[in-house]
Parts: sequence; C-alpha cells; structure tokens
Amino acid sequence: MLPIITGEFRVTKDPDLRYSPSGVAVATVRAVANKQKKNEKGEWVDDKECWVTIKAFNRIAENVAESFEKKDIIFVTGKLETEEWEDKDGNKRTSVNLIADSVGPSIRWSAAHVQRTERGTSKTEKAVSDSTFETAPPTQQDDDPPF
Repeated sequence: MLPIITGEFRVTKDPDLRYSPSGVAVATVRAVANKQKKNEKGEWVDDKECWVTIKAFNRIAENVAESFEKKDIIFVTGKLETEEWEDKDGNKRTSVNLIADSVGPSIRWSAAHVQRTERGTSKTEKAVSDSTFETAPPTQQDDDPPF
C-alpha cells in the first residue's frame, strides 16, 4: 500500500501537460517542499528540501496546467511512490513521485479565485448522466424554506 500524504509545495517549473495515445491528460509538475532557518545574520535561508514530481491525470491534469505556474505555492494530496530507471549513460536513477488526488492553491501569501471548468463529457460522466438519477421524477418545490 502506498502512503497517502498532504503537503505544501512550491512549483519550480511550469506544469507540462501531455496526452497519452488513448487521450488521457497527464500533467507533470516539479515541486519542492522546504524548511527554512535563520542563519548567523538573522536571515532566512533554505535548510532542508524534499523534491517531488507531481503527476496528475484526466481533469485534474488539465486544471493543474491551466491554474498553476512556476513559483506558485500549492497543496497536494496523493499517493507517494518512487520511480526507478536508467539514464542514457546506464546509471540507475530514482525520483519521488506524488500521484495527485487533489491539488489546490495555498492562500497563505496570495488570494485564489475559483472558476469551474467546462470540459467534454468523459465516459464516466456520460454513464452517470444516463443513469436513473437523471430520469427520476422531479421533487415538489416549495417556496418556503425548510426550517
């Protein structure tokens, strides 16, 4: 079982949005979480860093690519995993990936304005809209509040 974490990260490179051959949106974002401390002069300096590659899929991927850019501070909840591969020189490499379930802006140092997005209907959305929920009889509406 992969650990699920929530963290605050600084985006270090604009999100990269691509589509798989089957049409799945995939966004990749390099980000860092860091701890700061005061040096001898009383200035804040970076102390420890945790670099991650955030990967988002489908609608979240498209929204991430439209919403965030380099230097933004974001909150991410997702599954933490490691990925291993060999580089072109045959060296083994490892990266820490955070597979995003939810991504949002930090409003500690900035304001956020929420805007709902309209996208084409996915197969899942189509299945839900074609279900009996859509064809249920309307409930009686009353002008009086329910309290």
